Amino acid sequence: MFMDVLPGLALSAAEEAPPALSVALAVEDFAPTLLAFVGFWLLAPSALGRIGAVLMGAGGAAKSTWKLLHAAWSIDVNWLDDLLFPLLAAGGLLLALSLHKSLRWWRWPLLLIGAGVATLAVTSRSVQPAFIFATAIVIWISVLGTVRAWRHGNALAAGLFPVSVLAVIALVPLRGHAASDALAFQWVQQGMNTMAQGIFFIAALLTYRAVKGKGKDFTDADTVDRQWPTPEQSGGYDGSRRYDPQRGGDRYESQGGRRRRS
Repeated sequence: MFMDVLPGLALSAAEEAPPALSVALAVEDFAPTLLAFVGFWLLAPSALGRIGAVLMGAGGAAKSTWKLLHAAWSIDVNWLDDLLFPLLAAGGLLLALSLHKSLRWWRWPLLLIGAGVATLAVTSRSVQPAFIFATAIVIWISVLGTVRAWRHGNALAAGLFPVSVLAVIALVPLRGHAASDALAFQWVQQGMNTMAQGIFFIAALLTYRAVKGKGKDFTDADTVDRQWPTPEQSGGYDGSRRYDPQRGGDRYESQGGRRRRS
């Protein structure tokens, strides 16, 4: 699936000639597609993000289906191949927006960039803007995943997200190799891509478990809990009564040098 994203930086998505395919290779291509989809689903903090994950998974499944039809029956359904980058771009934008909201990061830049890319793609009638945006947004989602994992105390997951990106980037020189279209060489690339998506899946799973392990809903997991003020902040109150953020807490005011509850 994502073997066609980052390595595409070395070759134009519009001009790339399809390499020779085998049925076994085409079937195996569903493995990284599934791993990536589940990883995106686990990382999604809200319904919006899960819709994005479904769109991204659908883009990868369309590409894998095109490969299988081409390898098994020599059927070339071009529109299936062309769906990869638009669906990756659209789904990646939704997932990134949901992660930005959960992390309380500013979302307007993403919306403006996404609208600009969509406008450019429609006016130019080209998949190239979606290809470039999809490449960038997949990397950005890994960055957001790293931040989310670190915030919830899972250093291993935070380290695995960039490793998965580096593993896919390592495919770029392989894709530009003179023998890159050879079947044996494609198996090497496919294996590296499956490994990269497997690392991403593990990172997303660890992040999900880190959040759920705290007994929090994924949507509100990054909300900072309000704490009862310290004695210095409360003017000497001993804190014997529990502070309830939902009820605004107990309110106290001074009366004759002592505090009474109002």
